[in-house]
Amino acid sequence: MSGELESTIATRAPGKDFTLISEDALKLNSLPVKVDALVANLPYNISVPVLLHFLERFDSIQSGLVLVQAEVAHRLAAVPGSKIYGIPSVKLAWYAEAALAGNVGRSIFWPVPNVDSALVYFTKREKPLGDESLRLATFAVADAAFGQRRKTLRQALANWAGSPAAAEAKLIAAGISPQARGEDLTVHDFVEIAKGS
Repeated sequence: MSGELESTIATRAPGKDFTLISEDALKLNSLPVKVDALVANLPYNISVPVLLHFLERFDSIQSGLVLVQAEVAHRLAAVPGSKIYGIPSVKLAWYAEAALAGNVGRSIFWPVPNVDSALVYFTKREKPLGDESLRLATFAVADAAFGQRRKTLRQALANWAGSPAAAEAKLIAAGISPQARGEDLTVHDFVEIAKGS
């Protein structure tokens, strides 16, 4: 299908600027033009990695509307305290504020998929939460916190911090209860923990 896309665009929208990039989206590190919006029907099995890769690599993206599997959309837009709030929620929140923008029925696709779809709209933060090293540290904390979701942060972060006692000390220094769980924390809380690492 992608092989026919360029000729279809040329036929149906002559004179319009269009560039087809035939590359693995997860390996794409440059674009021929600066883009400020991402509008995409992302491949469902890699939608979160592709979205996060684009936000990491292309600073010019200021907003976006992406179609993903409904379950993934709800996770991306989830807020702290929700049962579906997790790693995708925190990592997208590092870059942007996100919200569900609507549901898309499976009957409009052919062949009809076995999953429902939903749109997620995001707007990039005006001011980044930190530099690349802080992003990596924050993501490591989130990965550890949700790696053992039912445990308190004192236990869930023990391997990351070196011991339960070290995790507790870092949490207290960040102003966070060691008895809290990952799903209780905002992205800002994860940043504060990472700053103490």
